[in-house]
Amino acid sequence: MIPTIAPLTDADEFFTHQIVNTHAAVGTADRGWTEKVWFTLMSKNGGIQASFGLGKYRNRNVIDGFAGVQKGTQQRTVRASRVLDPEREDMAVGPLRYEVIRPFEELRVSLAPNEAQPLSFELTFHATMPAFFEKRDVVIASGRQASDVIRYHQSGEVSGWIDIDGERIEVSRDDWFGFRDHSWGVREHVGKDPEDLVPGHVGATGGTKSSDYHFNWLVSRIERPDGSSYDLAYYFRDFGGDGPPEFFSGYINESDGTQIPILHLFPEITYRASDKAAMHGTVTAIVAGPGKSVVERDFEIEAIDPELGFRLNPAMYGEWKGQLHGSFKGQSYVDGECVDDVNEPKKTAENYRWQIRDRPIRIREGDNSGYGDMESIIIGDYPGVTVI
Repeated sequence: MIPTIAPLTDADEFFTHQIVNTHAAVGTADRGWTEKVWFTLMSKNGGIQASFGLGKYRNRNVIDGFAGVQKGTQQRTVRASRVLDPEREDMAVGPLRYEVIRPFEELRVSLAPNEAQPLSFELTFHATMPAFFEKRDVVIASGRQASDVIRYHQSGEVSGWIDIDGERIEVSRDDWFGFRDHSWGVREHVGKDPEDLVPGHVGATGGTKSSDYHFNWLVSRIERPDGSSYDLAYYFRDFGGDGPPEFFSGYINESDGTQIPILHLFPEITYRASDKAAMHGTVTAIVAGPGKSVVERDFEIEAIDPELGFRLNPAMYGEWKGQLHGSFKGQSYVDGECVDDVNEPKKTAENYRWQIRDRPIRIREGDNSGYGDMESIIIGDYPGVTVI
C-alpha cells in the first residue's frame, strides 16, 4: 500500500475517476462531506407512508441511515450506523439496504426484520419522470464554506410490501406514489462540532439576521388530461430579512427534461396551529413570458390526510436522542422507537425541528392534477402564512 493513495475499490476498474486518487477517497478533507439518498413513499388514499434514507460520510468513516413507517398518527423508526471500512461500497447498514436495480429507472429500499421495532419492508421505486437537479446550495458561515451541495430529485410509483407487527400490507403501483433525492457535497449539521469551536449559532446561516425562519421544500408530479406530466419543485430558506429568501431554487420541470426557471414564488398556505402542519393553500409561480412579460401560474395544494406526515427528527434530521447524521455510534449500532402520536402539540412546542415532516399533498393547476410532498418549518410571521 502506498501511503499517499487510498485503497483500491471495485469502482476503480472503470474509467470514472474524478480526482487524483481512488474511489475510496473524495476531493476534500472536510468532515462534512456527505453523500445521501432519501425516499418518501406514500399511499394515494392516505393513512400510511414509508420513509428511508442512507448517508455515507467518507471523511468520518461512517455510514448510517433510517427507515420507518407512519400509520395513522403512529410512527415507527429504525436507525442504524456502522463503521464504513472495509465494506466501503456495500450500500447497507444493519437491517437497512439500498439497491440500484436500473439507474434512474428502478431502485429498491428495504428494512429487514430487526430487534429495534416489529417493522420490515421491501419497496421498489419505479421512476415516472427524469431526475432533475435543484440549484447548487452554497452557504458561507463565518468565512468558511459550510455547505456546497448538489441534489437531484425524481418522482415515481411504488410496489412491494410492508410488515408492521405481523400485519402484511401490499403496496401497488396504482395506489402508491413517491419521491427520492440523491445529494452529495459538504453539508452543515453533520456530526457534532468540536468543543473548541465557536458555537454553531454564532455567525451561522441567518444567525445575524433574525430568529424567524421560514423553510419550504416541495416536489410533485402533475398529469395533464393528455397523459403528459410535469412537476413543480422548489426550495427556499428565509430568515425574516427584507427582499428575497437567503436561498431559493425553483423550477417547473417537463417530462422531456426541460427545466423552466421560476423567477419569483409566493406561497399562500394555511397551517394547523397545534403542530404547524400544512393544510391547504395556493402557490403562485412567476415565470418568464414573451419579451418583457411574465406569466403567473397558480397551483392549489391540500393535505391528502390531515394526520399524515412522517417526522424526520427521529430520522436524525436535527439532533435526536443525542444522535446526528454522521456521528460515530460504534462499530455497529441499531436502535429505534415507536411514537404513538406524532401530532401531539407538545412535541412541536419542545423542538421546532419536530415540524419537519414529509407531508403528502394533492396538487392541481387548472385541469391538471397530481401528488406531491411538502416539508416546512414556520417560526415567526411571514406574508402568505396563515396559522389557524
